[in-house]
Amino acid sequence: MTTSLQVFNTLTGKKEPFTPIDGKTVRIYACGPTVYDRSHLGHARMAITWDVIQRYLRFIGYNVIFVRNITDVDDKIIKRAGELGMRPEQVAREYTFEFWRDMHSLNVAQPDFEPRATEYIAQMISFIEELVSGGFAYESGGDVYFSVSSFSEYGKLSKQNVEQLIVGSRDQARSQSELAELKRNPVDFALWKRAQPGDLGWKGPWGYGRPGWHTECCAMIRNVLGDTIDIHGGGEDLVFPHHENEIAQSESLNKKPLARFWLHNSFVQVNAEKMSKSLGNFSTIQDLLETFPPDAIRLLILQTHYRNPIDFTPESLQAAKTASQRLVRAAAQDHGESNGAGAQYESIEKFESEFVDAMNNDFNTAVALSALFNLSDRINQTDDNSEKITCIQALRKYAGVLGLTLEDTRKVLDTNTAGRIVDIMLELRQSAREKKDYSTSDLIRKQLTSLGINVMDTTTGASTWERI
Repeated sequence: MTTSLQVFNTLTGKKEPFTPIDGKTVRIYACGPTVYDRSHLGHARMAITWDVIQRYLRFIGYNVIFVRNITDVDDKIIKRAGELGMRPEQVAREYTFEFWRDMHSLNVAQPDFEPRATEYIAQMISFIEELVSGGFAYESGGDVYFSVSSFSEYGKLSKQNVEQLIVGSRDQARSQSELAELKRNPVDFALWKRAQPGDLGWKGPWGYGRPGWHTECCAMIRNVLGDTIDIHGGGEDLVFPHHENEIAQSESLNKKPLARFWLHNSFVQVNAEKMSKSLGNFSTIQDLLETFPPDAIRLLILQTHYRNPIDFTPESLQAAKTASQRLVRAAAQDHGESNGAGAQYESIEKFESEFVDAMNNDFNTAVALSALFNLSDRINQTDDNSEKITCIQALRKYAGVLGLTLEDTRKVLDTNTAGRIVDIMLELRQSAREKKDYSTSDLIRKQLTSLGINVMDTTTGASTWERI
């Protein structure tokens, strides 16, 4: 399939024609989660955005090598471990499994490679040693810092001058006064952080410690994908300092661009504030999945262009659920075998053109979804059985490009709803008993028992239940 894909490059601030370095294989690296708590809708947006991008690139014929890392050593993990009375390794392991479960539930495809920071400590140490020997970094008090003044292009991604920059809060869990004594320049950032004996750390040339967050991705990209990749992405909050610092390290050392295209997704907002764990204004993916099917969550995210913020409300997610059911109803229709094999339908050609044009315009899933809904309407409108079947096949195929399963869950009840229905049945049974309608009371109890629900009458006359 030949296409003319345009993507918005954060580095240049404009849309550009996309072509991979070798013309056929696309190498993508997306920053993954720091695993210290359950994932929320903001994490789902990042994961689903990159899932759709890599799905579409494969769909239009590219070979894709997609890498998404996991940060399993970080100050936030260490702090969380202290709060839970656990080892940092245990915290990271537990929430890595939680993340994997959430991604599977949301039909997010597994990356081709998923390196974890703790697996690349040796590579990070080697990377830092090269920066020090090249004069781009320096040791101070057991820490190692990157010298921002050694990289003349610092700030080119975030469009800031060095004089305007402040150090990212994740660099060190130390006071600014202590850092001022260690750094040559306030904007220098940590590549290696000294640690106390007994804390999580590794033996390095500068003493016992652990790598800084910004070095992690540099070492992984270099070792898994090479010096220069086609696309580097993540949330827009990573533009500075994380991605800016990655560029400074990698390009100082390799004398090559780290990535040709930089793509960043916007936030999920609640009351105009970024959804985040620190603000406590988030709903975990697991909580949302108790009430809403995965397609509804994906639809909520994809109906907004990835570079625009999403304003989340419970009503917006309910509306996405209702909308997803339109697609499900259209795809679930059974109209037998098509007798129009090889036939060309104007409705299909128009739809495919609209869908591909939308996705080629910087992965505009909002417009692509509109085309899907138009196709579902055509399924309901046409009296031509062969066209209807062909449209259903196209609907399923292109919905899959967006990661939508179109699984029919309209008759699947969530746990809360199912429990409430049992409560209602017990209320009806209690009413029947009060009217001495024991045949109805006994019938309700018998039917609930056949469904694996044990009804228990109490001495107060009320009833309760449990699963058998």
